[in-house]
Formats: sequence, structure tokens, C-alpha cells
Amino acid sequence: MKNTFNRFLTSFLITLIVLLVLVLIFATVPGLKGFLAKGVGKLTGQPEDQIYDNIEDIAERINQEIASGKDGEIELYVSNDVSKDDLTKVYYVVDSMKGEIKTITTYTYNYKNYKSVTFDFAKSDAMYAYESIVEHKSIPEDKYRARELEDVCRKFLDDKISSAMSDYDKELAVHDYIVENCEYGFSLKHDDSEFNAYGCLVNKRAVCSGYAAATNLLLMCCGVECKIVTGEACDIYAENSETERHAWNQVNVDGTWYNLDTTWDDPVGGKSMILHEYFNIKDDIMDDTHTWDKKEFEKCDSMQANYYYMKGAYISDTTTLENYIGNEIQAQGAQDIEVALNGLTVNDDTLQFIFNYEGVNNISYSLTGASDYSILSVYINQ
Repeated sequence: MKNTFNRFLTSFLITLIVLLVLVLIFATVPGLKGFLAKGVGKLTGQPEDQIYDNIEDIAERINQEIASGKDGEIELYVSNDVSKDDLTKVYYVVDSMKGEIKTITTYTYNYKNYKSVTFDFAKSDAMYAYESIVEHKSIPEDKYRARELEDVCRKFLDDKISSAMSDYDKELAVHDYIVENCEYGFSLKHDDSEFNAYGCLVNKRAVCSGYAAATNLLLMCCGVECKIVTGEACDIYAENSETERHAWNQVNVDGTWYNLDTTWDDPVGGKSMILHEYFNIKDDIMDDTHTWDKKEFEKCDSMQANYYYMKGAYISDTTTLENYIGNEIQAQGAQDIEVALNGLTVNDDTLQFIFNYEGVNNISYSLTGASDYSILSVYINQ
């Protein structure tokens, strides 16, 4: 009996030692944890040969996985020079129409110049909604957010879009709907939805990538070709403005590509006017405030479908300005008027004529942009 017990004890101790060794290996060998967990995103070769040191390369690698249309995770080795705040910028750069990052988990190694970062991603709610509306595919039962997003999209299409509308009219409807209904900011639910179309269209709070994803989704559902552009932006006309990661769109209207930025057309500072400064503009104008890799996106060199061109509100002389504003006030009692100025200087004296119209008690105005494309926004009785 004693010998049997000793053999049992010996076997138990050996087994325990083996388990401890395996645990140590599992915890310390880079990449092994991700490999054993799912077998996705595993890396081959020496980690030092595959250390990512910038957000663009990380996003490109994640986009390759997202393109598969499946949920999963990928583990990457990332330089310690890439901070936690830097990693969150990946949300802005990934293809949010096709997929979404759910979580980012970081494991830091002692005495190494890199860390292990696992990105948990999934097919986007926007893609599920698009496939349901356009391709008549079923949305899985467990994708309740995709179903909510689909409902919002279908209501927009029913209420705002008709088969008789031109691509320009559809784009304008999408632009104004998003700008009017979404508020710029982070999700109050702390669910990272601000980075995607769900945040913009359902929660009605989003940052630039959410605006761009929602714009892309609605336009595609309308049959208008659209792309998401990622780069950087800085409002050079505002004080203390800093360059930040940014996302916007390019839209194909009747065979010609234009830049569209619904985020930057969303009013701030308590103003209620829906702006159109970044509605279908060419690269030369977009260049003033936005930076992107033009080789990766479409060339936009026309203003033919620009909002102000289409409305006859691209103005270069005082007489035309007075006539246009006067007609707007008389026709619809307009309280918000916006025009684009081409080389025309405007000041308080220039706008005094507005007080000649009945019911005008006070006015305020703002000017943004360059001399050949300066946007004058006039607010009456506000």
C-alpha cells in the first residue's frame, strides 16, 4: 500500500511540474497564446523581423483579415514606441465599411522593445445592413446591432429617397440627414460605436470615421459609388488647431469623383445651419486643410457638382451677392444663408443691406476658407 501511494505521489508531482513548465512556456513565448487560442493571426519567423512601428501598416494588416468577411482576432508585435493612444487611432484607419475592431488587448514583455497586441475584429454591422438591403441577404439572429442599423437605413431610404432623384440629389439628402441628425462626440455608452456607422446613425454620436462610414453606407444603399478616405486634417483657419487623424469620403457623381466631408460640415458652437463647405470639392481646395495619399484614392479635379455651383451661389461681385441673399430672404424667409465667394471681400458694411428687409433685427456672419473659395455663412435673428 505504501509503495502504491509513493508511486501515485511521484506521478502527481511529475505531472504538476510538467503543467507548470507548460504554463511558463505559454505565458512567455511570444505568439504562442494567440496560436493556441484560435490559430489566426499567428506569425512565423523571428518576432524581431515582424515588429510594426506605425499605424498605417497595422491597419493594412488588419484590413487584410477583415476582407475575409469573417470574425476573428489577430496578434501583432508592435514597437513600444507606438503608445496605447496611438493604437486607438487604428479605429480611424481600418475599413469600417467591411469590418470593425471590437477590442484591443496589449501584453507587454519585460526587457523587450516590442509588445504583443491582439485585435479582435468582426464583419461590420454596416456590411450586414448593406447586404440585407441591396443583396437581400439575411442578417444572423445574433447581430442585433446590424438589424437596428438596417432599420434606420430602410427608414431613410423610404422617407428621403426616390427613384426619380439624381445622384447629386441623393448625395445631398444623405449629407443633410447625417449632419442634421448626428452630433460629433464619443459614445455615451462607452462601446466604441462612435467609430462606425452604427454610432452615427443609431446612437447619433460619432467621430469622423463614424460619419464617413455612415455616409458611405447610405450612399451605397442609394446606388451611388462612394469610398472612405483616411488621412490627416488641420483647420488652418482656426486658432490653435492641430493636425489629427481624419476620415472623409469620395463620391462618384455622374462619372466624376468629388471630395465630401460630412464631419467638417457639421455645425459647432451652437449654430444650427447645415453647412456645405466640403460638399463635392476638388483636391486643390481639399489640400488646404486635408492630407492624404492621393495615389491610393481617386483624383478629384472638378467643381461641377459642388453645392454652391449647383445653387448658383458661387459669387464674385457685390451686386450678385445682394441679389442672391435678397432672393433667399424674400422667397422663404431664410434665417440661414450660405454662399461661396470668389475673390470677394466681405465686412460689416457689405452686409448692411440685409437690414432693409422686413423682419430682420440682427445678423451675424462667419467667413472661412481661401480667397477663391471662401464660405460666407449669414445668420439672421439668431
